[in-house]
Amino acid sequence: MLTIHSGYDLTAFNTLAMPAKAQFFTELNDLSDLPELLDFIVQHDLATLWIGGGSNLVLADEVPGCVVHILTKGIELISDSKESVLVKVAAGENWHDLVTHCLENERFGLENLALIPGSVGASPVQNIGAYGVEVADLIDRVEVFDTFSNSFVVMGNADCQFAYRDSLFKRNPGRFIITSVIFKLSKQFEAKCSYAALQGWLDAQGIKELSAQAIFDAVVAVRQSKLPNPELLPNAGSFFKNPVVSNECFESLRQTYPEMPNYPDAAGIKLAAGWLIDQCGWKGHYRERVGVHKDQALVLVNHAGGSRSDIDELSNDIKQSVFDRFSVQLEQEPIAYP
Repeated sequence: MLTIHSGYDLTAFNTLAMPAKAQFFTELNDLSDLPELLDFIVQHDLATLWIGGGSNLVLADEVPGCVVHILTKGIELISDSKESVLVKVAAGENWHDLVTHCLENERFGLENLALIPGSVGASPVQNIGAYGVEVADLIDRVEVFDTFSNSFVVMGNADCQFAYRDSLFKRNPGRFIITSVIFKLSKQFEAKCSYAALQGWLDAQGIKELSAQAIFDAVVAVRQSKLPNPELLPNAGSFFKNPVVSNECFESLRQTYPEMPNYPDAAGIKLAAGWLIDQCGWKGHYRERVGVHKDQALVLVNHAGGSRSDIDELSNDIKQSVFDRFSVQLEQEPIAYP
């Protein structure tokens, strides 16, 4: 049964701890309540924000419309072959818990994505990725409710139009309500540890024989060393995407900055946003209420009850300084709403 609240405090529902207030708020635990909820939304002509863990949001002080916290649960093995499995996961499941569950059951592929905050339903929206793996590589299909056609729809991987930190869902906010994600995972482990930070941790531990558990442990250790726990220091993880520049632009930059980290990309050369920001002197920069983490220039933190305007001002200043020095435009990764 739905309970709809008005004037609801959202501070605890976004990992940046923005002191936001929703016009209306409800929790969706059962998909059978969806028709009633949609009727309420239509009757009141409300904009709608569907949230999971709130780890990828920058909220305004006042959030109009209805905020829906998706809490549906369930992990189901729906196909099992010699080489792979299909696992159907409800949108409200915790992402890291899913990674742990799959590791324990020898379903491989997600281990590089350990410790990413948020829910399973949010993972396709942003096409979350880390240490050489994107979730798009592992998604077979996504089950959604399409508010345009007022029907449940199954969308194949290609239908989702995945790109770097992007998807059809992100480009059409509010239209598709993700109800579950079906992952295709391997029964044969294949190590992906090309990132220097992972290999460095494995070498430091003296690990020569790679396993999924070793990769998982390395990812968790590296993330914990670089990224603050949002429960202790509110943040939204990496605040900027790694920019992709043309080969010509990169060659020009490399003349001045030969040590600039870079990675090959289908669209050109991917640069490390954290390195660019660090070179501009932002790491550890603190203002009255918000700042840049002392160990990771990619992470903006809310250390003293900062608001959306505080974060926006800091973000814009960082983007401007990076552009002034490198002529590279940074793009914010978390979704600003509204």
